[in-house]
Amino acid sequence: MAGGDPGPGGGRSLTALTGSIEHRPCRPSGVASRLTSMDVAVIGATGTLGRLIVPRLEQAGHQVRALSRSTGVDALTGEGLEEAVAGADVIVDTLNHLSLRPDPAISFFTRAAQNISRAAEQGGVRRIVCVSIAGAADPAVNRFYGYYRGKAAQEQVYGMLRTPATILRSTQWFELAEMFVAMTTLGPLAVLPAQRMAPVAADSVAARAVRAIEEADGAADEDRVITVRGPEEMTTAPMVRRILAVRGELGGKSPRRLLELPFLGRSIARGGLVPADAEVDGVTLEDWLAAAA
Repeated sequence: MAGGDPGPGGGRSLTALTGSIEHRPCRPSGVASRLTSMDVAVIGATGTLGRLIVPRLEQAGHQVRALSRSTGVDALTGEGLEEAVAGADVIVDTLNHLSLRPDPAISFFTRAAQNISRAAEQGGVRRIVCVSIAGAADPAVNRFYGYYRGKAAQEQVYGMLRTPATILRSTQWFELAEMFVAMTTLGPLAVLPAQRMAPVAADSVAARAVRAIEEADGAADEDRVITVRGPEEMTTAPMVRRILAVRGELGGKSPRRLLELPFLGRSIARGGLVPADAEVDGVTLEDWLAAAA
């Protein structure tokens, strides 16, 4: 990992805690979910998940600090970070940095997590909630994909803090199909990454993130790992094919032939991204397509 000390204080292993977490079916977070209003700083508030978490928190009656570089807060450099999170109850880290190469990804996620950790401790924050990826911390899964190695490094930093951390690991989102097609299509052909997955709706992950935030109110001073997945297992091509059948295009592209190749590694192709033990969300691909129609 890039950078220096992975975080202030004595460390606790998140990996060792995974088996102790009770897994329950996802349910949406609503206005009546808690009586206590919390002060929540969302870092990466303009990203795919941040844009879903912020309004859910506001609808539930919480005070939200929607932070991003556009608001003058840069987690990578630390600019404006300490002032922006001081006094918050919870910080939510939804930062993203897509990279196939490991060095840029590891450097980004490590430095940003270290800066957020220090700002949390100095600002009296009670808990950090970090959104991560199911399977990404497994060396067999992240071996050939720099982005996943970066997420593994991020989890490692948050596992070595004085401030308690909740790692919310989700499987791939349905929404990522557009990125897959945009990055792999040339003319009528899309050569997609072969990956067996249990995709989930990003909005369901946002709802579970809000629950994780609210569970921090009065929770024990310990780390947690929560894993959420969708109800169906499939590979990339069938998912993309079903979406294209309904929408006709993804990201302005309409490939007619879909191929899969294991260029992210055999472990990912064979199901390394499908968690063995997880909360199972109820939204199927057909449900998600119908809701977006």
